[in-house]
Amino acid sequence: MPSAMTVYAIVIVSYFLITGGIIYDVIVEPPSVGSMTDEHGHQRPVAFLAYRVNGQYIMEGLASSFLFTMGGLGFIILDRSNAPNIPKLNRFLLLFIGFVSVLLSFFMARVFMRMKLPGYLMG
Repeated sequence: MPSAMTVYAIVIVSYFLITGGIIYDVIVEPPSVGSMTDEHGHQRPVAFLAYRVNGQYIMEGLASSFLFTMGGLGFIILDRSNAPNIPKLNRFLLLFIGFVSVLLSFFMARVFMRMKLPGYLMG
């Protein structure tokens, strides 16, 4: 029987891969990053496939998946800070790290959506 931490690690890695779109990446085989031509005619790398909600580059999926996993881990850290025998300083640090993880994940996901769909949620 595997330990609880082994099962937890398998679940977290599975969550990371599934939310990153590993199934989409295997079926469609998109490039890792794209490129676009700027006003001077130079090719510039882009990490987000703009104007396509149902398409992604591999790096875009991995970055978004990292944010989703970080937010989920932030909620787990917030839950762990509620244990009865944690010293006050450690509780404060856990609360701080948990809130920062959740808020950073939320606001960066919004930034990613604005990069993917310019004008998204803009008045």
